[in-house]
Amino acid sequence: MGVTEKIVIKAVNRPDGKDIEALSGWFCKVFDLSNGRSEIEPLILQEIANASLRGDGMTSKMLNKKLSVPRSTVIYHLNRFIYSGLVIRRGRRYFLRSNDMVSTLEDLQGEILREFSRLIEFAEKMDEIIGGGIDE
Repeated sequence: MGVTEKIVIKAVNRPDGKDIEALSGWFCKVFDLSNGRSEIEPLILQEIANASLRGDGMTSKMLNKKLSVPRSTVIYHLNRFIYSGLVIRRGRRYFLRSNDMVSTLEDLQGEILREFSRLIEFAEKMDEIIGGGIDE
């Protein structure tokens, strides 16, 4: 069985300007990764995005030291990022799904469109089955 990802997209007012903290916080809220009580999610996203652009990736230990939070907390959030489809794990390192945020979002968009095409095919079959049983 393949990997299960849950892609949740919320409508959240986009921040103005070029403030990286506000933008990364916004991405986390849009993808339902931030509950608003913790600031760690945007920081993890920033660190992974920076490391991905360099081609380095980040380990949970590196994030643990850099962010001064328990490693178990870092791993919990990394797993949520993986589940969302934004982050992947290669060996011990975590990367954005693609090299940068734009490519990552384009990949997710393609995946969403493919999944919706499959859903539409299923809905057509369902309508056909249901419609075939209706007496006119």
